[in-house]
Amino acid sequence: MARSIKHIDGDKVYVLQNRWKVARRHIVYYGIRKAPDTFRNSVPLTRGTLRKLALLDGVRNLKSVGATAAVKRLIRKGIVVPIEEFKRDKMNFDEAEFCVNCTANDYMIPGLELDENGLCPMCAMKERLKNLKAVMPVRSRFPRNKRGEYDVALFYTGGKDSTYLLYYLCNVLGLRVLALCWETEYISPNAARSIENARKLIKNADIVVKKVDKEVMRRIYARHFALAGNTCMCPALAYVLFYPLLTEKKVPYLVLGNEPSQMYNLIFNNISPVAAFRPRVQNAGRFLINIARLISFRKPFKAGEMQTYFTVRTLAKGTPLYSSGEGKYHNEQVHNVFKALADEKEFMQPFRDSVKRSWRTGNIPELVHVDLAEISGGYKWSEIKNVIKRETGWEDSAEPDKGLHTSCSIERCKEFTQFTRFKEMRSRVIPYTAIEMAIAVRDGNVSREDAMREILTSTGFFAEPAEYKEMLRPLKGNAPKQN
Repeated sequence: MARSIKHIDGDKVYVLQNRWKVARRHIVYYGIRKAPDTFRNSVPLTRGTLRKLALLDGVRNLKSVGATAAVKRLIRKGIVVPIEEFKRDKMNFDEAEFCVNCTANDYMIPGLELDENGLCPMCAMKERLKNLKAVMPVRSRFPRNKRGEYDVALFYTGGKDSTYLLYYLCNVLGLRVLALCWETEYISPNAARSIENARKLIKNADIVVKKVDKEVMRRIYARHFALAGNTCMCPALAYVLFYPLLTEKKVPYLVLGNEPSQMYNLIFNNISPVAAFRPRVQNAGRFLINIARLISFRKPFKAGEMQTYFTVRTLAKGTPLYSSGEGKYHNEQVHNVFKALADEKEFMQPFRDSVKRSWRTGNIPELVHVDLAEISGGYKWSEIKNVIKRETGWEDSAEPDKGLHTSCSIERCKEFTQFTRFKEMRSRVIPYTAIEMAIAVRDGNVSREDAMREILTSTGFFAEPAEYKEMLRPLKGNAPKQN
């Protein structure tokens, strides 16, 4: 509840509330605020107000600092508080305050705020966001491709979600599918076996596997680790490896089918605005781009082609939209991936050439999303696993309680590094698993009890994972020198 001006006591010592941090000309919140401030995580301030905040050192009272109108507004909003109201981060899981409906808590997500009903923002905003599906066009049916040998392509990791999408496209829709796999040091053994089993059992899919030279890959991973604290960049590598093949083969659709909760992660991680999920906004953006293309005598983008092009262009050239710690929305992940890849000129050149060529020709696959919840009648994890085991020979994780990110052998390391960096306010990336698990429980994809079991037994939120030192070992010799 907002404070009244009369409650501001000049004799008290005031400080910037925990989880707020000055970033150049803004203050940024490291957490998820309750409504109506859920997406108001960055506040621009004048230099004078920033100087005032610097004087709130926990010793001087407000009267000696001087409370300007701007400082009083921050007090009324609860951003600047009396020192006795300063909140400390929870030190362990036992201290955590949980959402009454899901697994969201303020240990795994430091700075998480619950509303007066005990609901986290993900649960409180369920109805408001229920019709949002993806930042790209959503389809569940695809026409035959009369120009080439494949109707659709997908990035196939051998994990739960991509295996179910492969099953749906091949066995349910009967499409000719190009399944694209990339071999890394971190693919889980069960995912590797699942890919080979699918190759034998699914008849109308061509499964293509590519790998990168080990030393090149280690240099890329080392750069990414220096920037992001982890090596999680596999989806980006898939675009680099396979985009030239997609354009050469004239595959009309590149189909994504992520765990439904992963799409909402883009919203609550402040990577994408809610508006970008709305088809009319997507179509308006495409209309404006197409005016420019028509003026320059280029073929206009179809639905989904614009999303493909700007995805690959960002990986090839970077993005001017990235904001280092400032602004309402941020995508430091994409920025870090671009920086990690940029120096590998020989490796990146075929991809960059293909991106440049596709801009001229308009030969671009449409990036589209299949709503797995819709096509499966709810995407309940236990039922999905049974289907893909039966139909594709899918092999479950060595940890059968695991439902998220089953294709990676070092997923704990990503969770550990995302959690520690966010807790220490060195990164604005809220741990993906913390958000995704909460939304999966909220939507009934997994029970709260099963989700809690997975969190406690199969995630990296509580200690440095055993795999962490082994993951770092091959990177050390390739780590860039720090200035």
